[in-house]
Amino acid sequence: MLPSKLREAGTIRVASNVEYPPFEYYDSDNTTIIGLDKDLSEALGQKLAIKLEFSNMSFDAIIPALAANRYDMAMSAMTDSEERRKKVDFVDYFTSGGGFLVKQGNPKGIHTLGDLCGITTAIDKGTTEIEDAKKASEDCVKAGKPEVNASVLPGTSKIVLALQSNRADVAMIDTAAGAHIAQQHKGEFEVPGTSYAPRPYGLVLPKGSDELAKAMQGALQALIDEGTYGKILAKWGQEVGAVSKATINEGK
Repeated sequence: MLPSKLREAGTIRVASNVEYPPFEYYDSDNTTIIGLDKDLSEALGQKLAIKLEFSNMSFDAIIPALAANRYDMAMSAMTDSEERRKKVDFVDYFTSGGGFLVKQGNPKGIHTLGDLCGITTAIDKGTTEIEDAKKASEDCVKAGKPEVNASVLPGTSKIVLALQSNRADVAMIDTAAGAHIAQQHKGEFEVPGTSYAPRPYGLVLPKGSDELAKAMQGALQALIDEGTYGKILAKWGQEVGAVSKATINEGK
């Protein structure tokens, strides 16, 4: 099912922002890439008899890199959204959603977007949470409350540091990633409540990559049906985001 040029190359070039545990991040040697997406890429590669080779870059550079045909696809826990589908296509493989990461005990009582009024909020650059915060801020002002004090920072590690140093009261982050961070920093953080906006993550492809999209969809569905997909999610504690059907461009 793979395009002939990829079969001949023997490698699929994958763009990723390798700083988003548990999906992709560097092991303790600071060289080896590990995570749910990496494990899934290896399983997909086995199904398609091809190697998926990761390259690290900033999250907001991924779509431009795909548009310029520097890479064949991306795996970076990227949300499938209507706005992004104007530039790229998605094969949806997981469901997560916007949520919050706070200090243990949730001292500011953050549970919903409506609780962010007047709160200093750390957000990862290039993520959908930026628009969520903007909309929440507009709603705060309409209700006669202070706007959201959004602080956009380059990378997940920076928003965690902002929380640790009390430069932010809350971080807006996908629930899956937030739960992993809370698990890693035992007793320091928590994820209050559930997602305020469940949405799919997708394998990301340049617009018009129909053959590759169908190949990835078929391989992913095979992994789901045989149980390999479920085992990968369980390894990383992310069973809650499992899907039963691989779809193309099904985000909102």
